[in-house]
Amino acid sequence: MKAWINGEFVDWKEATVPILSHGFGRGAAIFEVVDIVSAAKGPAFFGLKEHVDRFFNSATYMYITIPLSKDDIIRACIDTAQENNVSYGAAKFFAYYSAIELDVVPHDKQVDIAVFCLDFGSPKAGQMVMSEPVSAGISSYRKIHPESVPVHAKTTGNYVSGYLAKMAAKEQGYQDVILLDTMGFVAEAATANLFIVNDNKIKTPTLRSVLPGINRMAILEILEEMTYIVEKTDIRPDELFACDEAFYTSSITQIMPIKSIDGKTIGSACPGKVTQTIADRAREVYNGKVTKFDKWLTYI
Repeated sequence: MKAWINGEFVDWKEATVPILSHGFGRGAAIFEVVDIVSAAKGPAFFGLKEHVDRFFNSATYMYITIPLSKDDIIRACIDTAQENNVSYGAAKFFAYYSAIELDVVPHDKQVDIAVFCLDFGSPKAGQMVMSEPVSAGISSYRKIHPESVPVHAKTTGNYVSGYLAKMAAKEQGYQDVILLDTMGFVAEAATANLFIVNDNKIKTPTLRSVLPGINRMAILEILEEMTYIVEKTDIRPDELFACDEAFYTSSITQIMPIKSIDGKTIGSACPGKVTQTIADRAREVYNGKVTKFDKWLTYI
């Protein structure tokens, strides 16, 4: 596999940074993860332009100056997917300070860009098929307060709370996790946004304390097209146990039904009728079969 580093392809094993680099030691690197789907007209990135927009927003939050344009990043992703013959998989790209630094603020402001594209091979239960239902536990760890760090930035350091929460959840026997914010409202999973369903009405947390997920954005557009009533609002933890259905959205997994929370079964079936209907429509969108959603696809 080849990685794209600052405009050149190198073997992925050579894509390294010093352990004393600022990006590694301070958690200030930014990154994105993008689906590569097997669409009807050929392999394509899903939401690549939106991911690149968020990448540049993250850079602004983190005082990082990206040395390339948005079009340059898009071209690098396409070139890397072509170089690795990726038809179904994912891309992950980074901006980071690679120079050796001991101070909390880097003295060498050179920013490196790295792009990786991985092929998943023939999908069995992959991104074109709704993910298997999972059990979730509500974590005792809280989502980082938005006044302490920029929670809307996709930076490596922001994932420590999610890492701790999911590690603890797995030790308790759950497959995934739900974090609350510091006010006690439902926030998100370790790497996914959350939706709940009641009487065909859908709720999702506001963006006050959560990362603005690209797949969340796409699903909201799909829900609007399907004429579902969607409320972006604060959700109390007790509402999770009273809902008819619940599901996560994220890149790669896309839609993941939640079968139980803290050991309590959600609804009478999983996936529920609404979740299944949304997933079926989303699959058509990911497959490039809905013309009005073609804007989400960047063909390789």
